[in-house]
Amino acid sequence: MKKTFFIIFALVCIFSNPIISYACQNPQKSFPEKVSAQIADLGNGITMESTITEYHKNSRSKTRTAVKTSTCKANGKTIATIELTATFTYTGSSAVCTNASSTYSMSDGWSYKNRSTTRSKNTATTKARLTNGINYSDISVTMTCSKTGEIS
Repeated sequence: MKKTFFIIFALVCIFSNPIISYACQNPQKSFPEKVSAQIADLGNGITMESTITEYHKNSRSKTRTAVKTSTCKANGKTIATIELTATFTYTGSSAVCTNASSTYSMSDGWSYKNRSTTRSKNTATTKARLTNGINYSDISVTMTCSKTGEIS
């Protein structure tokens, strides 16, 4: 009886502890590795502040994932937030964008038209026209990866 109880107790202990693996963790939920920022004047009183957040790189497969978040402001008020997410693979002699996607969040009566997200060689780009019915601004958010894995 003691043996049976011990075996059941051991099995309960083994299967009640979760086994956690972070090997397949979504890169957007990883800790950021590097963050850089820049500001651009788009004209018509519209500015765009951009930050690039790079996530943990997988050195074995030489891949990098980054998110470029661009906040567009008109007269100091946020009118749009654009996120361009891209995954790059690099070899040391070349780099290629393997995936690109974007999200747009609009506010203060602004909307977007003609939105497109493309990838070509080592570059990911999203473009759109922001408009509030009276004013408009054509925006472009781009990320590139160097052959050594540096994202800009």
